Amino acid sequence: ADAEQEDAEDEAEGAGADDDDAEATVDEAPTAVQPAVPIRSRSRSSRRASEPLAMAPDPVADYELPSLDLLLPTEYLELDQQEQEVRDRARVLEKTFAEFGFKVKVVEVETGPVISQYEIELEAGLRLAKITNLADDLAIALRVPSVRIVAPIPGKNSVGIEVPNTTRQMVRLREVIEETQAKSRTMKIPIFLGKDVAGNPMVVDMASMPHLLIAGRTGTGKSVCLNSIIVSMLMTRRPDEVRMLMIDPKMVELTPYKSLPHLMHPVVTDMKKAEAILAWAVEKMEERYALLAKVGVRHLTQYNALGRDELLRRIGPETEEEAAAIPTTMPFIVMIADEIADMMMTAGKEIEAHIIRLAQKSRAVGIHLILATQKPTVDVITGLIKSNLPARIAFQVASRTDSRVVLDEMGAERLLGNGDMLFLSPGTSQILRGQGTFLSDDEIGRVMAAIGTTEPQYAAELVNLQPAGAADAAGKPGGSPRDKDDLYDAAVEVVIREGRGSVSLLQRALGVGYGRGARLIDFMAEDGVVGQYAGSQAREVLLTMEQWAARSGTAPLPPDPAPRKLTIKPHVEAVPARSTGVIGDGPDDDDGDDEDDDDQHAYDDDDAFAEAEDDEAADEVDEDADESWEDEEDSDDDDSGDSEDDDEDEDD
Repeated sequence: ADAEQEDAEDEAEGAGADDDDAEATVDEAPTAVQPAVPIRSRSRSSRRASEPLAMAPDPVADYELPSLDLLLPTEYLELDQQEQEVRDRARVLEKTFAEFGFKVKVVEVETGPVISQYEIELEAGLRLAKITNLADDLAIALRVPSVRIVAPIPGKNSVGIEVPNTTRQMVRLREVIEETQAKSRTMKIPIFLGKDVAGNPMVVDMASMPHLLIAGRTGTGKSVCLNSIIVSMLMTRRPDEVRMLMIDPKMVELTPYKSLPHLMHPVVTDMKKAEAILAWAVEKMEERYALLAKVGVRHLTQYNALGRDELLRRIGPETEEEAAAIPTTMPFIVMIADEIADMMMTAGKEIEAHIIRLAQKSRAVGIHLILATQKPTVDVITGLIKSNLPARIAFQVASRTDSRVVLDEMGAERLLGNGDMLFLSPGTSQILRGQGTFLSDDEIGRVMAAIGTTEPQYAAELVNLQPAGAADAAGKPGGSPRDKDDLYDAAVEVVIREGRGSVSLLQRALGVGYGRGARLIDFMAEDGVVGQYAGSQAREVLLTMEQWAARSGTAPLPPDPAPRKLTIKPHVEAVPARSTGVIGDGPDDDDGDDEDDDDQHAYDDDDAFAEAEDDEAADEVDEDADESWEDEEDSDDDDSGDSEDDDEDEDD
């Protein structure tokens, strides 16, 4: 009260008013603070918080945190009208349960900005399952869109019934920041989410979550929640404490932050570049882990607390260049993606692999992910991604299935929209309902006008970052096929070795998807390795392995043994064992050497098999050999009684 009176007197003196005007000002000051709700009193007592929040010593001399005066204050509702509405609904609840034969009593009511929770006490012997099945009936009796039943309330032996208020109160970011200043000072990256059903502010530490998943259909408050999270960090942390990377497939949601001094790279709108950014983050994570191991600490905050001299003593650099490369402090890095569904459609396997690696290991080195999507399906939020993102916020979704994907239970499909959310806190299975903070475009514009810069300090290693394979292909028209895909050389060898070019062949041999296999075949057609599209038939291979090795500058592979000779050889070896002179029908040689004649016939027959280029030619040779065997058997049967003829046949 004394502080308020002093503020009022200062205002009166500044305006040059007389004593009567000053007294009127003192009398009017408490009137603007009505009604005396704890939330209102905390907000009023923290009016001096219009100054920048000094969360920690500021090493950046020319940077100041934005003032809370840039944000709009909360407009409060009349309490008398709200209290009367709560009493009326409590009586309706008791009456409705009595109509179904249940004797219950409303023992407590907690009123929030949008939702009021009625705590009811059940009669002895009444099962909870009978209460939870009455949600739709209670909604009809109370004339509200939906009712959510919490059975039981955590830590109590009663049941909570969450009912929407007739008049919704908007939750402003400024109010939540003012009410949680003491708590947020102890956090590394405070995030101001909103208020719960009891009107208590919801503030969490991003560094302890350590990653966040946000899901909800269009128009339910997902993008507003992202903006609130970003501005929460801007209001409390400097660029040397928190750096950001933003991925915006929509190209318009995160555009207002393009002049943000916290950015390490311009807002990414190309999804191929987004994959490269995530790959860089994985490399940065491994690099930071190696540095922490050298220093002998387990977390980024421990590293930053050591100081320059202690870091040099522990690492022991040998040259001045090595000492200069050791950072004294390392900032937190928060990666924000507005729509991961588009990222997963562009490069699903690569994006998923990077996200999983970051989510599993990056907490200790200060890299955190905030992923948002309006399509919470299993092909976007895979099991591995969800299991590594323990903190989740669900706005209104389309179906129960989508709610299970995000929260592992139903309930999000019954939310009201416009910021009504369910928050799953990490390390617990309890779901907290709340109303998200609202941040207008004008407020964002004022904050950016205060801290924005025309010369953002981007990270040097990210300025010239190119997607995979684009660096070498940038100077060539269209780029080389092997620059477009790392598996191109292996795919060409598979196609040449098998003698046909097909997508299914590459899928089996290389374990790639259909899309990547089709692109590899198209690259081969451009490179002249295979022919053009031939319908359902495999493409013709135009190069041999030697020609490909000469073109690519690699050593040719050793030739494979000829499998056709090995399969045909048993027929050739059987010829001299049965008879001589059967395959060759010509006359005897002049030298009279029957053995040489037989060898010569077998050699000619072997050459015939070796020169057969396809299965049809080989079949013709087999048929000729079979006919020769039949002729020989017929000849043996006819001349079996004449020994002289047998001798002559033998000589022949």
